Amino acid sequence: MRKFRIVVLTIFVILIGGCSNLRGTKLLVPEHFGLIKIDQDLYIEDGVDEATKEKLIDTITKSEEKILSAYGSVQSHPIVHACITEECYSSLGGMGSTAKVYGNHILLSPRGLNWHFLAHEWSHAEIRTRLTFGAWRRLPQWFDEGLAVAISEAPEHSEAHWRFLIASNVQRPTREELLTYKSLRQWLDAVHRYGETQNMARKANGEPEVRPVYSAAGHEVRPWLSKYGGHGLIEMINRLNNGEDFEAVYNSANQVRVDD
Repeated sequence: MRKFRIVVLTIFVILIGGCSNLRGTKLLVPEHFGLIKIDQDLYIEDGVDEATKEKLIDTITKSEEKILSAYGSVQSHPIVHACITEECYSSLGGMGSTAKVYGNHILLSPRGLNWHFLAHEWSHAEIRTRLTFGAWRRLPQWFDEGLAVAISEAPEHSEAHWRFLIASNVQRPTREELLTYKSLRQWLDAVHRYGETQNMARKANGEPEVRPVYSAAGHEVRPWLSKYGGHGLIEMINRLNNGEDFEAVYNSANQVRVDD
């Protein structure tokens, strides 16, 4: 029953992501689309060298340790699919991103073959596993992403990057605006509006990348997670599963937010 639920959720997540994400259904049968199995729950594009294989196995171990540290246990066991070429990543639905999660399947681009990006997507998989379907649907996107940012500790979304955005006067969402990003569509619209989709062009031009939306979410959630830890996170999940409203649960924690 649990395996059936995961498959159904995976298909649902792919479908609500839009028509282009239908390519992600290929991950259900990866060996038919140029990926080979090199370890339990790990597929990689055919032709990879041994050093990259070993690095990926270590990456999974480090990512799982981060999920364990945040939640106190690990309930999700996502299947990881790693591409070593952009063509592979695009063909599996990964256009315009560095890594993606489809239910219980994680897809990594050649730019995302490190524990930071894997832990970020694994955080999404873990919280989806722990929440009921109804509670997951009520979870705002800004918290889901902010939690993933906090757990993954990616330098691209760090407090240091947040301070860089402030010092450089880069436009970024206010806290009030951030908290309105409840749906995936609202989140993606903001990511586009604040220019995060232009980072590949910036990098090609030798300009610094900017990630104001992801950094804002991390800036919001990081102090909360630091203060309440895994016990607070599990309590929140339990209360959401019992039907409580997210805003009521989050605000009742009286979180301390780091000042700008």
